[in-house]
Amino acid sequence: MFDAEATFFIFVIADFTLAFLFVGMQLYFAYFRMNEILSCLSNSRAVQLRRSVMGKDPFTRFFMLICVGSLLTFYKRSLKSGDLDAGDYKSFPGPLRRMIKLSYTAALLGGVLLFVLWGVGKYMGWVK
Repeated sequence: MFDAEATFFIFVIADFTLAFLFVGMQLYFAYFRMNEILSCLSNSRAVQLRRSVMGKDPFTRFFMLICVGSLLTFYKRSLKSGDLDAGDYKSFPGPLRRMIKLSYTAALLGGVLLFVLWGVGKYMGWVK
Protein backbone atom coordinates (compact mmCIF):
# COMPACT_ATOMS: atom_id res chain seq x y z
CA MET A 1 0.00 0.00 0.00
CA PHE A 2 2.67 2.54 1.05
CA ASP A 3 6.34 2.27 0.31
CA ALA A 4 8.92 2.84 3.05
CA GLU A 5 9.52 6.50 2.20
CA ALA A 6 5.81 7.37 2.34
CA THR A 7 5.46 5.58 5.67
CA PHE A 8 8.45 7.51 6.99
CA PHE A 9 6.90 10.85 6.07
CA ILE A 10 3.55 9.81 7.58
CA PHE A 11 5.38 9.22 10.87
CA VAL A 12 7.14 12.59 10.56
CA ILE A 13 3.82 14.37 9.99
CA ALA A 14 2.26 12.47 12.92
CA ASP A 15 5.18 13.49 15.14
CA PHE A 16 4.83 17.17 14.25
CA THR A 17 1.06 16.92 14.83
CA LEU A 18 1.82 15.52 18.27
CA ALA A 19 4.15 18.48 18.87
CA PHE A 20 1.42 21.00 17.96
CA LEU A 21 -1.04 19.23 20.25
CA PHE A 22 1.54 19.36 23.04
CA VAL A 23 2.06 23.10 22.58
CA GLY A 24 -1.71 23.66 22.62
CA MET A 25 -2.10 21.64 25.79
CA GLN A 26 0.79 23.51 27.42
CA LEU A 27 -0.82 26.84 26.54
CA TYR A 28 -4.04 25.65 28.16
CA PHE A 29 -2.22 24.62 31.33
CA ALA A 30 -0.09 27.78 31.35
CA TYR A 31 -2.92 30.27 31.12
CA PHE A 32 -5.99 28.51 32.53
CA ARG A 33 -4.75 26.00 35.12
CA MET A 34 -1.43 27.44 36.34
CA ASN A 35 -2.84 28.99 39.54
CA GLU A 36 -4.40 25.66 40.52
CA ILE A 37 -1.17 23.79 39.76
CA LEU A 38 1.00 26.19 41.76
CA SER A 39 -1.38 26.30 44.72
CA CYS A 40 -1.42 22.49 44.89
CA LEU A 41 2.40 22.35 44.86
CA SER A 42 3.01 25.31 47.17
CA ASN A 43 5.13 23.31 49.67
CA SER A 44 7.39 21.70 47.06
CA ARG A 45 10.94 23.05 47.01
CA ALA A 46 11.35 22.86 43.21
CA VAL A 47 8.24 24.96 42.61
CA GLN A 48 9.19 27.48 45.30
CA LEU A 49 12.62 27.99 43.73
CA ARG A 50 11.26 28.48 40.20
CA ARG A 51 8.16 30.51 41.04
CA SER A 52 10.09 33.80 41.11
CA VAL A 53 11.30 33.21 37.54
CA MET A 54 7.79 32.73 36.13
CA GLY A 55 6.29 35.75 34.40
CA LYS A 56 3.31 36.30 32.14
CA ASP A 57 5.08 35.24 28.95
CA PRO A 58 4.59 31.72 27.57
CA PHE A 59 8.27 30.71 27.72
CA THR A 60 8.69 31.06 31.48
CA ARG A 61 5.29 29.43 32.00
CA PHE A 62 6.38 26.53 29.77
CA PHE A 63 9.56 26.26 31.84
CA MET A 64 7.46 25.99 35.01
CA LEU A 65 5.18 23.38 33.41
CA ILE A 66 8.15 21.30 32.30
CA CYS A 67 9.40 21.42 35.89
CA VAL A 68 5.99 20.37 37.23
CA GLY A 69 5.70 17.66 34.57
CA SER A 70 9.02 16.15 35.53
CA LEU A 71 8.13 16.31 39.23
CA LEU A 72 4.83 14.50 38.70
CA THR A 73 6.05 11.99 36.10
CA PHE A 74 9.16 10.96 38.01
CA TYR A 75 7.62 11.45 41.44
CA LYS A 76 9.64 8.76 43.26
CA ARG A 77 12.92 10.43 42.38
CA SER A 78 11.47 13.87 43.17
CA LEU A 79 10.20 12.74 46.57
CA LYS A 80 13.54 11.09 47.39
CA SER A 81 15.54 14.20 46.47
CA GLY A 82 13.18 16.50 48.38
CA ASP A 83 12.05 18.53 45.37
CA LEU A 84 8.45 17.34 45.74
CA ASP A 85 6.54 17.44 49.01
CA ALA A 86 4.71 14.17 49.78
CA GLY A 87 1.62 16.02 51.03
CA ASP A 88 1.49 18.09 47.83
CA TYR A 89 1.69 14.97 45.69
CA LYS A 90 -1.08 13.20 47.60
CA SER A 91 -3.38 16.23 47.53
CA PHE A 92 -2.78 17.06 43.85
CA PRO A 93 -6.02 16.52 41.85
CA GLY A 94 -5.92 13.14 40.07
CA PRO A 95 -7.39 14.16 36.68
CA LEU A 96 -5.07 17.16 36.40
CA ARG A 97 -2.08 15.02 37.42
CA ARG A 98 -2.94 12.45 34.73
CA MET A 99 -3.29 15.16 32.06
CA ILE A 100 0.08 16.68 32.97
CA LYS A 101 1.80 13.28 33.07
CA LEU A 102 0.24 12.27 29.74
CA SER A 103 1.30 15.52 28.12
CA TYR A 104 4.84 15.31 29.49
CA THR A 105 5.27 11.65 28.53
CA ALA A 106 3.88 12.26 25.04
CA ALA A 107 6.36 15.11 24.57
CA LEU A 108 9.27 12.93 25.70
CA LEU A 109 8.24 10.09 23.39
CA GLY A 110 7.64 12.51 20.52
CA GLY A 111 11.12 13.95 20.96
CA VAL A 112 12.70 10.50 21.00
CA LEU A 113 10.66 9.52 17.92
CA LEU A 114 11.85 12.64 16.10
CA PHE A 115 15.50 11.72 16.70
CA VAL A 116 14.87 8.11 15.64
CA LEU A 117 13.10 9.27 12.47
CA TRP A 118 15.93 11.68 11.71
CA GLY A 119 18.49 8.87 12.11
CA VAL A 120 16.50 6.47 9.92
CA GLY A 121 15.92 9.16 7.30
CA LYS A 122 19.59 10.09 7.28
CA TYR A 123 20.65 6.45 6.97
CA MET A 124 18.22 5.79 4.13
CA GLY A 125 19.13 9.03 2.33
CA TRP A 126 15.65 10.58 2.62
CA VAL A 127 16.92 13.44 4.80
CA LYS A 128 19.77 15.55 3.51
